[in-house]
Amino acid sequence: MKKVNYLIALIIFALTMLLINGSGILISMMAAIGGLMFRGPNGLTDAYNYLMDNLNLYSALTYIPLFVLFGLWYYFAVTEKEGIKQSAARIRQNISPASILWMVIAAFALQHFITIIMTVINAAAPRLMEEYSEMVETSGLAEYSVMWALSTLILPPLTEETIFRGLILRYLRRAGACFIVANLIQAVLFGIFHMNLVQGIYTAFLGFILGYFAKRYNTLAAPMLLHALFNLFGTVVVDLENAFLPDSVLTALVLLSIPLLIFVFLMIHFRVGEKRRQSQIGQEEEV
Repeated sequence: MKKVNYLIALIIFALTMLLINGSGILISMMAAIGGLMFRGPNGLTDAYNYLMDNLNLYSALTYIPLFVLFGLWYYFAVTEKEGIKQSAARIRQNISPASILWMVIAAFALQHFITIIMTVINAAAPRLMEEYSEMVETSGLAEYSVMWALSTLILPPLTEETIFRGLILRYLRRAGACFIVANLIQAVLFGIFHMNLVQGIYTAFLGFILGYFAKRYNTLAAPMLLHALFNLFGTVVVDLENAFLPDSVLTALVLLSIPLLIFVFLMIHFRVGEKRRQSQIGQEEEV
């Protein structure tokens, strides 16, 4: 019966893809119908332009059904059984100020390491990289606002971590897969979820790291925080760097990301700066 958990993990992923795409189609249809009702034939153009001018709103709306469905799923399958107080206590116990510092450094280093991956992709498939760059430029990622924060820093980390590291990884482990295999599978699914080859490659790598953080700290709060920091560094911080730093410094940051990643993961692995709790060491479970 344990093997049925593989099917549950697959169902969760299928529902995720169905909802994220279905929500986008439904939002577009509702906007088109509303435009036709209130503005006539010109309303179609108005509706399209409104969505294109408010892509962060569009993105947030597509995430809400996922957030509600899988947030409730995780609550009833995991949180309610453990207890809210116990879950909160586990976060306080496992995430220290030192842990947060290492996550900040890890997010910074990961964001710059991704540049190396992108460079390799660009060398192998420049057309794919060009298409990806065009997609990013029109995605609204640089249109900073409250809605941008919701659609970039809040909803995706909360929703995606709940789905991939909270549910899919958990059910794969329940099915009997060892952590490495289960983490690799959910990471690949995480890459597929983004429906773009370039983004899929580096998000699969990121998903594997996020899975490690979920296991290492035994709480979804860890990958959620790392995910939000990664998105922050990939938007605001990168824009500031490109605006104020010379190319030589930017190149140095990219090259330094490799030793910096090695350093920070050693600090995390050996729990530097954390209080060693006997009950915690050697007893970590998948979240």
